[in-house]
Amino acid sequence: MLNELFTHAMLGTLLRYWEKKRGARQMPVRSDIDPIEMERRLLPHLMLCDIAEHGNSIRFRLVGTSLVKRLGFDPTGQELHDAPRGEYIDFIGGLLRQVYAEAAPVYGESVFRWGAKGRLEARHLLLPLSSRVPRSMIVLVGAAYSSDDIFPPQIRQLAQIATHRIVAREVLRPEISAPAPRRAANLA
Repeated sequence: MLNELFTHAMLGTLLRYWEKKRGARQMPVRSDIDPIEMERRLLPHLMLCDIAEHGNSIRFRLVGTSLVKRLGFDPTGQELHDAPRGEYIDFIGGLLRQVYAEAAPVYGESVFRWGAKGRLEARHLLLPLSSRVPRSMIVLVGAAYSSDDIFPPQIRQLAQIATHRIVAREVLRPEISAPAPRRAANLA
């Protein structure tokens, strides 16, 4: 799955950026991530979420403009439990808790179906960032949606008219390279 993600136009770009910032560590720290360095086309499709209390507290710190339009509401600053209820929001919450529990990137994919031909695919890449606060984590989320419709309904509407099915949910295990061994100085 990791190799497939690298080829996705938006999620692959995000994953490569996170990998570069991570280096040989398990994950980058929040201060490593700089929106000014990122490709501008990514920013509307990103979220930052704070997770604490063993995954029981999830707050949407920042939500990109494309995601706000797709969702049909702006969860910026809200807790997950304050968001409109539905299978999709529960799915996102489960992915966020999984990133927290595994301390590793997670990929999730789901699909909405409605009417005779209505279909919206949702792909999510959740990338952990270490936090200075003990037992908490920040998660950088990239979301990509595809649809045959030019203007598919917003997620808020789809929760009422569509079926939601989880297609994939996978913890990604990028290799953590060990630091190169230090060479002893030549004392001769």
